[in-house]
Amino acid sequence: MNLKDLQTNFQHILLDAECIDAGWVGKSTRGLSSQDRLGIYHNAYRMRLIDVLLDTFEHTAIYLGDDWFHQLAAAYVQSHHSTCSNIGLYGREFPRFLAEQLADDKEVSELALMDWKLRRAFDGANSAVMTHDDLQHLAAVASGGIRLQPVPTLSISTQHFNTLDIWHAINQDQQPPVVERLPQTIDILIWRKGHSPHFRSLARIESAAIACVRSGDALEAIGAALEKDFPDVDVATEFGVMLHRWLDDEIISIAPQNVDVDARLSVQ
Repeated sequence: MNLKDLQTNFQHILLDAECIDAGWVGKSTRGLSSQDRLGIYHNAYRMRLIDVLLDTFEHTAIYLGDDWFHQLAAAYVQSHHSTCSNIGLYGREFPRFLAEQLADDKEVSELALMDWKLRRAFDGANSAVMTHDDLQHLAAVASGGIRLQPVPTLSISTQHFNTLDIWHAINQDQQPPVVERLPQTIDILIWRKGHSPHFRSLARIESAAIACVRSGDALEAIGAALEKDFPDVDVATEFGVMLHRWLDDEIISIAPQNVDVDARLSVQ
């Protein structure tokens, strides 16, 4: 058996649900059979990936309890092989898997998605954060409509249940509240500020505004869209407050299309 065939055969043994014997593995000097020797790797592969899921989905694991989480994690590992060289990215489909497996307990998948997005915010890409001074200079020198760009760690999690309250209770070592479906969905903003992941709930108007920013709309277009969708709100004042908060929260980065402006800002 050449090296490629050996690697392929070993991978098949590792990934199959049941560990089988292989003639190319000899009995150990201590009497351990070839199947038992392969079983060590077969089990270690699964336990390592389950450990990754435990680390990434910490709140979800606490909510479900050790036995239930381990059972679901083991089923996920068997049906979702590791395909990325960065093991930290393993588990991307776990929230969706939980939604399928626990169709009557959808708050679990929402909790898992929040865990996942917070972890990805922690190790997400860096970017230059726009400051209040940057925005003032940009407004003074930009020739066209100003477009804001969110930081790469920003994401939105839409929740249908009181999942945020459950997350807070678990984080404070308290008993989670009884699951309740919300009168209307809420969007949770998740991002990294400095070196720490942050999150907060969004009002409907701010969620709509951030959606426009993520779509690449200019500030004038965002204002017009908000005035249309929220006719009873003083959009100019509300948007101004939101913009200041975005800069304070460090969720806006300096957009590539403003690179010439950025160069001018750096020498002023």
